[in-house]
Amino acid sequence: MTPETTKHLETVEGIMGKAKAILARHSYPDDLRGVIVMGTLTQIIEHHEAMLLSIRNDKIGSAFALVRSIVEGVYRGLWVNFCATEAQLQVFERDDRLPLNMVEMAQAIDAKYQAQGFFENLRARSWAAMCSYAHTGMLQLGRRFTGAVAKPAYTEEEITQATTTATTCTLLLIGKFLAVQNYVADCKEAEALIGTYGPAAKRNPQPSA
Repeated sequence: MTPETTKHLETVEGIMGKAKAILARHSYPDDLRGVIVMGTLTQIIEHHEAMLLSIRNDKIGSAFALVRSIVEGVYRGLWVNFCATEAQLQVFERDDRLPLNMVEMAQAIDAKYQAQGFFENLRARSWAAMCSYAHTGMLQLGRRFTGAVAKPAYTEEEITQATTTATTCTLLLIGKFLAVQNYVADCKEAEALIGTYGPAAKRNPQPSA
């Protein structure tokens, strides 16, 4: 792994540490909506940590399989956080099933958060690929070989893209959860972290301390 990729992994790990510290500043209501979102967040953060651990231990296929769970969890969390009715939450608690598919959920999130199609666009561009990695589809299988040899061949660009997507989505849910809890300054602080790594950081370099 190149020094640049190693630095990127260290950066996103540090970013998530900062985000967890922001979340830990407050206690949150134990109503059904808040409990579901917070539980979703803790699971997503654990998946993010497991993804980085897997990459560092050269288990990149397993890391890529986690990206779908992270992104899907973020969509579910965003929908519960601000879109779902109380009746829908009660049905979810009782039946362990959401009443929307991913397309419908993305559209509802875009409308409620006034996201101008961001979440539907992300789903349309990347959901099939994430499913292929999660379900051992052709994208995953195609990277299990180097030439004719059964040796994984994931690129460092792909590693950067996957970890950037997972980190950005997680931060978006953290920020929107904080906003609904009326912690506006903390929401802005969490969302500002998105510009400090990956392509966004290259477009907008941070000033030296």
